[in-house]
Amino acid sequence: MRRYFFSMLMLTASVGCFAQKPVIDDMPRRQVFVRAGFDLSRLALPYVRNNGSHALEFSVDGELNYNFFPTVEFGRQSLKRNTDSLSYTMSGNYFRLGLDYNLLKYKHRLDRDIFFIGIRMAASKFSHEAPMAVVSGVLGTVDGSIPKTDLKVMWGEAVVGLKGELLKNLYMGVTVRAKMMFTHTAYHNMTPYIVPGFGKGFYRFNAGLSYSILYAIPIRGAGPDGFPPAE
Repeated sequence: MRRYFFSMLMLTASVGCFAQKPVIDDMPRRQVFVRAGFDLSRLALPYVRNNGSHALEFSVDGELNYNFFPTVEFGRQSLKRNTDSLSYTMSGNYFRLGLDYNLLKYKHRLDRDIFFIGIRMAASKFSHEAPMAVVSGVLGTVDGSIPKTDLKVMWGEAVVGLKGELLKNLYMGVTVRAKMMFTHTAYHNMTPYIVPGFGKGFYRFNAGLSYSILYAIPIRGAGPDGFPPAE
């Protein structure tokens, strides 16, 4: 089901990106806009993984010098797990700052579809605790608890993706992420099960996939469609 959902999103976004549009060679492109949205895949976590995880993520990007798109992503994630041997909770925030490079050639001065590669620098600040933990070993079974601990993690990401217009100013985005952890606060008694925005805390490398819906907002307009005319 997840593979089918991903395939449909990729197909839909690809159609938006590569749809034929009128070519206006003698009109240089100039636009000022901000595209804002949220990650649908974060909202689906409780239903897809069924592991007690909940998350919400927003993103904002805009155009800088035609092909470059500065990007900000921020979110919050929490986790509650209860088993016979462990009670575990985690919650915290994260953000990513990055830059995307559009690989597509523009066919129209107002064309904002992009197929991009990019990088991110990311950080998360969160806390976790295990009010109840049962550990079995050679000396038998021991009941205990691990107090609440505040942690910080930093990592980097290499990304590739696309954002295609489905309706006027409404976009669907798909982003594939390769993540590498740089530094983290000493874990001491317990490695975090999930690092918000990064993934499993047991690994230095993680991969991720985002499905986003976004809306393009003009921040300077002069034409009938709200965007600046060609200069």
